[in-house]
Parts: sequence; structure tokens; C-alpha cells
Amino acid sequence: MSSASLNEIFWQTVVDTCGSTKIDPSCQLFLQAWISNGVQLMQDENRLKPEDIETAKNSLKTFVEIMKDEAVRAGATRLDIKSFRAAERVCQRKSMITVYSLWPFWPHTVTG
Repeated sequence: MSSASLNEIFWQTVVDTCGSTKIDPSCQLFLQAWISNGVQLMQDENRLKPEDIETAKNSLKTFVEIMKDEAVRAGATRLDIKSFRAAERVCQRKSMITVYSLWPFWPHTVTG
């Protein structure tokens, strides 16, 4: 599967998970770059099997759900860089007892 295809699949995962929640343009660019980096990591590690892609999609869904929760807590109506950073901190705290790595592959202890 090509990088472009995976980027599209993962971006659609973000859009689907957001539902009616809007994403600030700057956050959208940031998320798309983040996805691109994750796809590159998957390719570098030769983790492109269907189960790897499903794991990455589930991790991404979890992250976006955490972003949405953090945006609501902050009183924001859209996802922005602040909600991204807040979700990142939540994931880091939840994975303190395991090796922390950001998307696409997270320890099983990181859940929404």
C-alpha cells in the first residue's frame, strides 16, 4: 500500500472520529503531517500488514477521542493545537509504566 493511500485512510479515520467536531486549519495541517510521519515509521519498520493498519487506526481513533475530550474540558468548540498537546500529555501519563511512543503503535495501556 502506498504512503498516499495510508495517509488518506488515516485522515479519513480522523474525520470519521471527529464527527461534527470541526478542526482548526492549523491543527488539520499538523495532524496530517503527524499522520505522514506515522506512515513513514510504519514503512521503515515494515509494519504494513492489515493488523498493523488496524492497530494504527484504533490508536488514532483513541487519540482523536482524547483530543475531543480535552477540547470540551477547555471550553473549545473545535480541535486545535492546544487540544492536540493536551491529548498527547494524557497519553504520556497513561503510559508511564510502559515505553511511551506516540502514534501509530501504542502500548495496550493507552485507552480512551
